[in-house]
Amino acid sequence: MEAAAHPESIPAGRGGGGVPTPPPPRAGCRKSAIKTRLSRWDRSDVTTCDFTSDYTLVTGSSDKTVRIWDWVPGSGYVERSDSPLRGHKYQVTCVRISPQGAMLASASVDGTAILWNLQLGVKLYTMVQVNGDAIRVCRFAPDSSILVTAGDNGAVCIWDLVHRSLIRTIFEHEGTTQSLAFTPDSQYLISACSLEVLRVWYVQDLVDTTSDTACNPIAKCDNAHDLGVFCVDVNKTISVDENDPLIKYYTMATSGNSNEIKIWTITSKSTPKYKSATNEVSVDFSDSYDGHTSSVTCIRYNNSGSYLVSSSLDKLVKIWDREGNCVATLGGHNRYVNCVAISKDSLLVASGSTGSNDKLILVWDLTGSLTTDSELVKPLRLSQTVSKFVTDGIPEMQLMRNAENNDNDVKMLEKIDDISDGAINCCSFNNSGVLATGSGDKLVRLFKVVEENNNVEEISWSPLEGHTYPVNYVEFSRDGTKLASCSLDGCTNIWEAETGDKIATLPENSLGIKVCRFSPNGDLLITAGDDEKATIWDSSNIAAIATLEGHLDAVTSASFTPDGAIIATTSTNADFRLWKGDTYETIIVKEDAHDYGIQSCDFSQNLDPVPNSMVDEQCYVLGTCGNDSLVKLWRISLPKKGGEVNFDDIDMKIWRSLQGHGGNVICVRFSPDVSEIICSTATDRQARIWSVYSAECLYVLDHDSIVTACAFSSDCSLLATGCIDKTLWLWKLPQQLVFRTIVANKIKCRTKALIDWTNGDVIKWLKNMDLGDVVVNAQNASLDGQKLLTLSEEQICSGLDLNEDQTERLGKEIRWLKQDELQISKTKSSEIPHEFLCPITHEIMREPVTCSDGFTYEKNAICEWFMSGKYTSPLTNENLINTEYTYNQELRNAIHSFLDNEE
Repeated sequence: MEAAAHPESIPAGRGGGGVPTPPPPRAGCRKSAIKTRLSRWDRSDVTTCDFTSDYTLVTGSSDKTVRIWDWVPGSGYVERSDSPLRGHKYQVTCVRISPQGAMLASASVDGTAILWNLQLGVKLYTMVQVNGDAIRVCRFAPDSSILVTAGDNGAVCIWDLVHRSLIRTIFEHEGTTQSLAFTPDSQYLISACSLEVLRVWYVQDLVDTTSDTACNPIAKCDNAHDLGVFCVDVNKTISVDENDPLIKYYTMATSGNSNEIKIWTITSKSTPKYKSATNEVSVDFSDSYDGHTSSVTCIRYNNSGSYLVSSSLDKLVKIWDREGNCVATLGGHNRYVNCVAISKDSLLVASGSTGSNDKLILVWDLTGSLTTDSELVKPLRLSQTVSKFVTDGIPEMQLMRNAENNDNDVKMLEKIDDISDGAINCCSFNNSGVLATGSGDKLVRLFKVVEENNNVEEISWSPLEGHTYPVNYVEFSRDGTKLASCSLDGCTNIWEAETGDKIATLPENSLGIKVCRFSPNGDLLITAGDDEKATIWDSSNIAAIATLEGHLDAVTSASFTPDGAIIATTSTNADFRLWKGDTYETIIVKEDAHDYGIQSCDFSQNLDPVPNSMVDEQCYVLGTCGNDSLVKLWRISLPKKGGEVNFDDIDMKIWRSLQGHGGNVICVRFSPDVSEIICSTATDRQARIWSVYSAECLYVLDHDSIVTACAFSSDCSLLATGCIDKTLWLWKLPQQLVFRTIVANKIKCRTKALIDWTNGDVIKWLKNMDLGDVVVNAQNASLDGQKLLTLSEEQICSGLDLNEDQTERLGKEIRWLKQDELQISKTKSSEIPHEFLCPITHEIMREPVTCSDGFTYEKNAICEWFMSGKYTSPLTNENLINTEYTYNQELRNAIHSFLDNEE
């Protein structure tokens, strides 16, 4: 729907962002002024509807389609040219717009939920409910981090929207789960079913991927409604106990087969999750609204929480105030009203109905001042600021130019036959796009991928000669300046990557060397092989620093964590060992990790690889593969004490098991940086690309013989594979997959509640708020989220021993942090400076960030924009240089000053 503007005479609000809501609707309110019948809905029932912040209306129907309607002055609602969206096989049961308006979720009786890019009408991701049972409801978390689906089998599925993977499925309801709702701070999820049961869940428990314990509801309510619950919604306002800031109150409305609407109070006493405490939550009945004469099918609070809209089988739509008074009854449907939606600023209400003589959507003007000629959204006159970004992100910019196409296949760019006289045993890319291979003909070869045509050309000074037996392994240092190679001849050579000159040869081993790998900073090199040992070398002076002993058979592979804190070694004896990166002590021995032996291992390059962990710990993910046809991902956790990791309490468990290969798995490699994907090669003549987070096999790449090696390019756009038949294969990865890994590095899967902030989280926040000069004080005082919530600004600043300027700045930030926690960012003024409004959501910004296009957006809005697969500027539609953003502190302070003056 096109963004539109309010007439100047209408004092309508902009979602919770800032201007007042319209005056109370009047009984018998003027529906005729803007009552719109969408004539194309004359064939199927209207089952569901929702509004975007700029008045686009989305509807779902029993004809299997989702339709998108834009407001066009002079015509009213007009169906968009790319509508309807077709992707479901049976009736669409639910449609929901994402919180920032970039995405649309639709659910169906066919057992699928589809995530769409709302602007383009492009399908992003299809989610299949457990057992393929019908889905009745789907809901986005208010922070856009997850989508929840539920339906006929009672199962509730939790989907990670950043990594597009299923996090958890919970089986608590025995009846059909017909409704879901989140509290506005994304802390709690409420589910309700046809057997009259309500359940309240702590969202952090649902998304925690570090815990193997069963997830249980923290509050229950049986017999909530006679004959079952149809719909649940939670008021957008949160109140706090005057005497205890850790106690919050939420207001919830429910409807069902009875004709009454019930109002409930959810009381929550928060305790820090990272301290292994459990929140205390209760659900208490407080009121009921009577007015409908039949079952109430749908209820929705407006964005300010001042009104509740309901629809019913009695063919009516009613609007209720906070006291339970029915302030308006909207009659116009001839049959049952299935659904209702209210625009963010409470200007419009839409209702959809069913039946042989109705099947229409009615759109209602709640002010009585609109006509079909009205403009609904003011265009924002944003002034472009000078970008703080330098244009050094050319590789990412190039990716963005190609990322929005529909080509999601891996393409083979080139298959190079007979590049050597022996099998390709290994390969490695450096950050300049140079590809090195080691082969059975004793040679190391180097190739350059030509960007213009993606042809592979051997470099003039290749091959490198220096081994007398087959080359088993090659690897570039992280900075790309050095290349190491090792061989069955027991030698390891270090080469100058730019010239091919040999820098050094390590002392010869009497037995073959199977692996040589650099530490992250390139200062160390580990070699290991048939002598059952691993040796750590100083790569500059070629001095042996340590020997790692303990394996009972040949050491097949080794890897460093991205910070160098841990080293892993694997053996044909089916075990792997973890060693401290500074003292080289053994910290864990895992026996029988793979049946029949381990072939390869690799650490994820992501230092925060496991999302949604509440515990203050350092996590790593290790990938291993072996002769049992499996790839296994192991989660390694080290708790932190005083900011330092504690190796004494290290914990390791299997996190994912990737099954699909039909032979011995020879090589495993994570993609660079965020390590969203992992590649494996095997004797079944296949290379497979897997999603690390969903454990789903994304692509199967068939070859002509056993695949021995694989390597990703530094920007993750290319994959090289080598085979035993002397062939080298080069693959082009889909741009959507490549760019998604970049975006995932910038978007945290979930926003922590302030109560759960550790001292480390507080330090990050202080740095983001340009308060780096108080970091040391905060560290010394062990300042965490609980103290921020329970102590006054004066107590905190006094305890940190701050000067006057620091006290003023920190006190102001703490005050606004607490208000943001309660979603308080409203203003009484009808004239908000246009630069304070996000151009995506049209709401006042809480966390303004400036992107590479020079414009400023609400952080959650631009992150969701990227999540939806859009990598262009929301305002200019030009390709962005990169997806980086910086906090616009000057604008944020101006917004805070404006809102302070409003008080």
